[in-house]
Amino acid sequence: MIGKFIASANTAGISRRILIISLTLLIGMIGVYSNYFHNDFHFDDSHAIVNNAFIRDLRNIPRFFRDATTFSSLPANQSYRPIVSTTLAVDYWLGGKLDPFWFHVSGFVCFTTLVLLLGLVIHRLLETGGTSARNVWLAIVAASWFGLHPANADTVNYIIACSDVFSTLAVIGSFAVYQMFPGSRRTYVYVLPAAIGVLTKPIAAMFAPLFAVYWLIFDGDTKPDFPRRSQRVICYLRAVVPAFVLCGAMSLFVQHMTPKTWVAGATNARQYLITQPYVVMLYFKTFFWPRGLSADYDLAPFHTTNDPRFWVGFGFLVVLMLCAVMAAVCRRTRVTGFGLLWFLMALLPTSLWPLAEVMNSHRTFFPYVGLIIAVAGLAASLLRLRGHVGFWGKAVAIGGITVFLCANGYATYQRNKVWKNEESLWLDVTIKSPGNGRGLMNYGNTLMAKGDFKQALDYFYQAQRLTPRYSTLFINIAIAEGAINQPVKAEQDFKQALRLAPDNPNSYSYYARWLLSRSQASEAVGLLRKALELSPGDLFALGLMNSAQALLTPGPSAPLAGTVASPETYLSLSLKYYNEKRYGEAIAAAEQALKLRPSYAAAYNNICAAYNQLGQYEKAMAAGEQALYYQSDFPLASNNLQYARQRIRVP
Repeated sequence: MIGKFIASANTAGISRRILIISLTLLIGMIGVYSNYFHNDFHFDDSHAIVNNAFIRDLRNIPRFFRDATTFSSLPANQSYRPIVSTTLAVDYWLGGKLDPFWFHVSGFVCFTTLVLLLGLVIHRLLETGGTSARNVWLAIVAASWFGLHPANADTVNYIIACSDVFSTLAVIGSFAVYQMFPGSRRTYVYVLPAAIGVLTKPIAAMFAPLFAVYWLIFDGDTKPDFPRRSQRVICYLRAVVPAFVLCGAMSLFVQHMTPKTWVAGATNARQYLITQPYVVMLYFKTFFWPRGLSADYDLAPFHTTNDPRFWVGFGFLVVLMLCAVMAAVCRRTRVTGFGLLWFLMALLPTSLWPLAEVMNSHRTFFPYVGLIIAVAGLAASLLRLRGHVGFWGKAVAIGGITVFLCANGYATYQRNKVWKNEESLWLDVTIKSPGNGRGLMNYGNTLMAKGDFKQALDYFYQAQRLTPRYSTLFINIAIAEGAINQPVKAEQDFKQALRLAPDNPNSYSYYARWLLSRSQASEAVGLLRKALELSPGDLFALGLMNSAQALLTPGPSAPLAGTVASPETYLSLSLKYYNEKRYGEAIAAAEQALKLRPSYAAAYNNICAAYNQLGQYEKAMAAGEQALYYQSDFPLASNNLQYARQRIRVP
């Protein structure tokens, strides 16, 4: 009786320590990511969030499940991810405007939930090698490493990459349900999280092959010893086939719902494929030595297998596969083997399906779960061989682990700073990936936003040498050329962008904006109609169409003496002055409109935009807030206000 009481007391004490350590690590994660919650929208966030009208109304949620064109304002990027669109709509609703804070909050909640479940799954895996109190601590350390790993910071910071977090959470959730609720195995309920996760990103369907390998390694030897091989095969198929059926059916459904306009992006499938063995090696190296992380790598596809990097990568891949299989068949190292197989299998979708870039930072988020499992399994195996560890051994281990986790946390904190805004992100890309044309272009965009058009053109021309057929680059070159009064060159480059990407609404919208600045509203309307035909939810095109229609409104271009002008007339005049870069006069005309209609949100928005151009950001912010006060759902005003706030924060 006394022995049971002591054992119970010891168990309670261990549980309290585990809870305290887990809470400490959770607080540590919040501290490490404390500087990320106000980081800007980046990259594909522009078309999936910032410029996407559909996420701004919760009433569109049913439509997300019926129509994949609501996912993005760019037809080439309209994939079927209804759950992602739903969460984005909720985030927008919580903030009441386009505030990155709420988008980051929801992503961080999912990320921390994933880390918690990952710890539970790793603990159950380690317990297959024998019950030990060490397994709990190893699981906590392994999950914490995943939560603090700087390579994962790129995925967490990149808002639209929440699809990677959601889909990975779904897969881990299925394994957790299978391990912790044995009763769910008869009804196959454990497959549901992964199947639902396919609606966030199709990669969640990889649960089926991962589970098939898991069952072979861990559950196959726990089943009854059937006298015939056929009985063992039937038992195996009964366990894993439902996962393949349900996940496969969901994948086919997603493929059916994805519009034909969606483009994977690769121009040469063979070159993409022969580059992947080397990419896998780089991903593996980055996990253990996360140096040189880049939001957009500059690794170019290999043109031939004669490239020595192909054979280096191929050799590494063969060795890693052999190590994974050998470790998986040995009982003592099977957790490590399963983790290595997870890493390799989770990379298959992005390795075999040719995508626009051969290498991307957020593609490692799901595979790195496998390497975390592998390292935890290896540590457990070494500790079993080592046996008892004395006081000083424990002290050194605890100190070393603490320093290691703190170093990862510090690196992640620094990585968050890189994602603060577009300028900091793309400057980092130009340093880490100087051969990346898109990175050079995007950094040029940040210079152009500050009015430094000549230096922006220098970066654009460098990018053009690397990517001579990049339509978006020609759009930006044309914008900069127009700003420095080179209209002939600007028009040529706008038309070249149209020739290169006739199905991209941006090719029409930005050309139309330039025409509006030259008071060619009638020509601009034709281009904007084409843009909205390609993407009805494109907020940028919608805003330009409103401006064009205001300029085409019948009436004098300026109020005549002795006549009563309308607010619309003054607004049209304000737009005209703004497009002519006569910002002071644009403000004055908008103020006249406000005298006639004090609640005219469009006039406040013009004032905000003009003050932004003049660099008077405090006044711009005040006008932008007034515009949103009178019209809360006003994308142009929201963007102008956000720009003013950013400039105030930037020293």
